[in-house]
Amino acid sequence: MGSFVRSVKYRLFAVIVVAGLAAIGGLWWYAAYYTNTPEYALKMIGESIEKHDKDKLAKYVDFDHLLDASSDALLDGLVEAHIPAVGDTKEAVSSFSRMFKAPVVMSLKMAIDNYVEYGQWSKSGKTDGGMTVDADMIVERSGIGAIAFRRLESMAVDNETGTAIAKIQVYQEEAGEEYVLDVELVKKDDGGWQVYEITNFKDFIGLVNNSRRQHVKLYLEQSAAIMTRHDEKTASLEEKVKSVLAGGSLGSNDTRKELKKIMESDVLTEWQSRKKELEDMKVPAAAGTLHRLRIKICDLHIAYAEGYAKWMDDKNATTIRSADSSLKQARTLEKEAELLTRQVNSHLK
Repeated sequence: MGSFVRSVKYRLFAVIVVAGLAAIGGLWWYAAYYTNTPEYALKMIGESIEKHDKDKLAKYVDFDHLLDASSDALLDGLVEAHIPAVGDTKEAVSSFSRMFKAPVVMSLKMAIDNYVEYGQWSKSGKTDGGMTVDADMIVERSGIGAIAFRRLESMAVDNETGTAIAKIQVYQEEAGEEYVLDVELVKKDDGGWQVYEITNFKDFIGLVNNSRRQHVKLYLEQSAAIMTRHDEKTASLEEKVKSVLAGGSLGSNDTRKELKKIMESDVLTEWQSRKKELEDMKVPAAAGTLHRLRIKICDLHIAYAEGYAKWMDDKNATTIRSADSSLKQARTLEKEAELLTRQVNSHLK
């Protein structure tokens, strides 16, 4: 019996010793190895953002180089996306865009600072020399405000050069697809790692802007179909009004009743229907101005139809002047909308 007890004690002691050694080994692995890996640096970046710790984040990100390289990639990507030029012309435009590099760097830095501190991108930024850049615009143009982290896909470490490439999969909401960012990390003198550059950031900018062009193209096609269909109806109604006027007189109660009915039952309903269809559309930011202009045109035609119908009852000169003013504004804005549509189309080529 005594030998059995001693055996159990020895075994228990052995288990405790092994567990202790394993724990010590685990702590050693964590302190001496894991904390000096690029994976650990990425983990600390995530924790820094979650805890709104900008100082800790700075330990694991080389912001000077990251912002410098990202600004170059952003400017070059935007030039390629929006300037249909080649050779010397494109090079000249690209060189000119470098004038804006300092404010772009500042805006990106402020955007990141605000995102870490408050969980949202910055509102505006100002650089030395009085040059002001809207940080929201930089975030919007780059597309970084519409990405969500998915996962770390892989990590390739080159111990000879002290560099690593982390392939991080993100989802870009505007493009509606996943994209793998190639994030380069470099090893510091103390053995730790820092994020150094997103080497394919320019390609990411291209993806975002190509997606936006496709969205604008789709908007123009769908809205053109709506406009054409309703234009045919309004043209028919205008002919109907002319026919009533040609066969009657505004001094006749019957004529005025018929015109009022056309305005309220047909013309007004037609423009309200057009407006509703336009409002139900998904509108890309690049087509926002044009879309708002089209909605305004609908509102003016609705005001004209309502005013004209009211005039059939009150015969007040002020009423018809107000209605005619709405129609005149609508005609002016329609010309502006045509010009803007051509401009938007030209950027898609």
